[in-house]
Amino acid sequence: MRNQEAARYARWSAIAAGLIALLVIGIYAERAISAARRRHLTPAVVPAAVQQQTQTFSYKRVEKDRTIFTIRASRATEFKEGTPALLEDVWITVYGREGNRNDNIHTRECSYDQKSGGIQCKGELTIDIQDAGPASDAVLPKSMQVKTSNLSFDGQTGEASTPAAVDFSFPQGHGRGVGVTYSTQTATIQVKHEVEFEMTPSDHAGGLPINVTGSSLEIRRDNRTVTLGGPAIVREGDRELSAKEISVELDEDFHARHAIAEGRPTLRGLRDARTFSVAADRFEGYLNPEGWVERIAASGGVTGTRKGLAGTDNFSSGHVELALEPRHNILREMRATDGVTAESQQGAVSQLLKTNALRVKFAPGDRPDQQRIESAETLAPTTIESKNGSDTTELRAPKFTTQFASGGRLSQLFGSGGVEVQSQNGNSPPQVSIAETLNAAFSPDGQWTTVEESGNVHFQQADRKATAAYAKIDRAADQIALSGSPVLLDAMSRTTARSVTIGQKSGRIDAEGGVVSTYLPSAQADSVNLGSGPAHITADTLSGATSSGGRIVYSGHSRLWQGESVLEAEQITLWRDEKKMQATGNVVAVFPQTSGPALKPVSRSSPDASGPTLWRVRAPSLTYWNDQNKARLEGGVVATSQQGSLESRTLDVYLGPATNPTASNPASGQRPAGRSGTPGSGQLNRILAQGNTVIRQGDRRGTADQAEYTSNDQKFVLSGGQPTLTDSSGNTTAGRSLTFFVASDTILIDSQAGSRTLTRHRVEK
Repeated sequence: MRNQEAARYARWSAIAAGLIALLVIGIYAERAISAARRRHLTPAVVPAAVQQQTQTFSYKRVEKDRTIFTIRASRATEFKEGTPALLEDVWITVYGREGNRNDNIHTRECSYDQKSGGIQCKGELTIDIQDAGPASDAVLPKSMQVKTSNLSFDGQTGEASTPAAVDFSFPQGHGRGVGVTYSTQTATIQVKHEVEFEMTPSDHAGGLPINVTGSSLEIRRDNRTVTLGGPAIVREGDRELSAKEISVELDEDFHARHAIAEGRPTLRGLRDARTFSVAADRFEGYLNPEGWVERIAASGGVTGTRKGLAGTDNFSSGHVELALEPRHNILREMRATDGVTAESQQGAVSQLLKTNALRVKFAPGDRPDQQRIESAETLAPTTIESKNGSDTTELRAPKFTTQFASGGRLSQLFGSGGVEVQSQNGNSPPQVSIAETLNAAFSPDGQWTTVEESGNVHFQQADRKATAAYAKIDRAADQIALSGSPVLLDAMSRTTARSVTIGQKSGRIDAEGGVVSTYLPSAQADSVNLGSGPAHITADTLSGATSSGGRIVYSGHSRLWQGESVLEAEQITLWRDEKKMQATGNVVAVFPQTSGPALKPVSRSSPDASGPTLWRVRAPSLTYWNDQNKARLEGGVVATSQQGSLESRTLDVYLGPATNPTASNPASGQRPAGRSGTPGSGQLNRILAQGNTVIRQGDRRGTADQAEYTSNDQKFVLSGGQPTLTDSSGNTTAGRSLTFFVASDTILIDSQAGSRTLTRHRVEK
């Protein structure tokens, strides 16, 4: 019982103690509150140096009923003896002369000179550049902010400046510098020294930050321009742009929309182990508000260089325009004008392009941040020069178009509007071709593989010329294929065919389909001389060398005619250097005979002997030596004419000029003149048959080992073996040699018993 009472007493004692404590605290709190109220109602004690303190301060500069700027402070303290007043929580708001700004300078405290209106802010402060709107201590959207310290503000001019370091930020990045000035009249901010800032990484720029450095920076609020003084350098990844000055025009949201680099700006970079540089008098870039570049323009002495392990590329132009893919800073198209040159040096291979207008299109590369040239098109007359060792090629055309394969290598070249190609190998004569269009294909190593030309194609090398509707040049085969009524010309001949193939270095020529060649009279001393006038040859095919000293073979139904002389064979071969011609396979030759005395008709059915005499000769082969005017037929020869016929193992035909027959004594045995001809005559004046010779004339038949016929005196001389002459009556005449004069129907017999003459007279029945 006692324990329970003791416990109850202890609990009440604790409660009483707590109540007493709360009472004491309440009394002291009431006294403290009362004292505070009395202090608040009692005016503060002003220090002796202070003249006056106010809770607010306000000043504004007005021009023509428009407020230019205002100065506000939440507290102002004025001191005695001319000491500047102290302003706390200071706001300087600039509206501008147009009232379109709401720029704010905000700091904790500043000193204020009432006489000059100047303000000096030692501590940190913030400058917000923004559109017109209510002033507040919060930064409005679409603003540019500058942070610095030790700022001086001139209340008369509205100029603010500081030599201290400065930090600034804007919607697309932030930066720093040393020394700043701010003009409320022109809304211009200038960072004096050591400027550097960084643009925020953007997906449109490949996620790479853009770092910028310069000697100074000027921001003009009214016209929204940013100017970076040089040397100004802009870096993005492995690319760098340097210039004497870079200026950027901003839109109303302070996004860059137009950038200009001046003072010989240069762009350098490294991509895929290749360095590149581009320079000009002026660069201009046009940007989308979302941050990607739409277009770039370079003007004034534009030059570009790209160096890699394989070689060096150089480019120059008066003006260049670059269009970029939307939302990606990668090239879509390039246009270059005014003295455009592009040069590539890859080992021993060099290429040079010259034009006044060029358009290049780009396509995505192997990686998202890569590009490759897809095509290039010249928009003005163009020259392309290519060199590979001793080989040089020059192309000219009003327009060229190129296609590029993956990796940026040239794969196709198209020329139109009249293309001229001039190529030369070492000291050989240059080869020139002209055509309406050209299509060239290139291999991976940059060498052309084939060239196709069409439309009035013309080739010329030295005195050799060729024309056709279509031509294809194959580099590997080193030949030109012509089709579409091709024509070959040189100083000696003209050849046409359905198709022609020419070896460029070897000079070899192959033609097929209706081959027709004409050898000019001036060239007969080196080609053919079977008659007067030009020589014509037709055949199914032609092959050989067109150069001097080469061999030309006409095959398949070959036929040659010159004047009245005709030669037909399966194959006719010309050796120009050896001045020789050969015909093989079913040879048929027709030679006109040198005119002689009038013939008597052999019979009533005989042709008129007073007409021209033609010898028709058949043999397996014929060889003609032009410098000797001699043709040899072999393999069993048959020769026929109005004078008679000859059969022998071989037959030599001598050609010479036509001669006037001279009176001669048939019995004298004297040989008349004109036995050997003069080059260029092409008339038969002598025949020499050898080997089992058989002569038929009218009803006479003569045999001997050798027979000779001379057209000038129209006589046959049989010799060798046992010359024998028989007639239809069975009369036989034999001797060591027999000479038969066709015109006089006289036989001269030469035997061991002496010579005698036998004359027979035909009687018409």
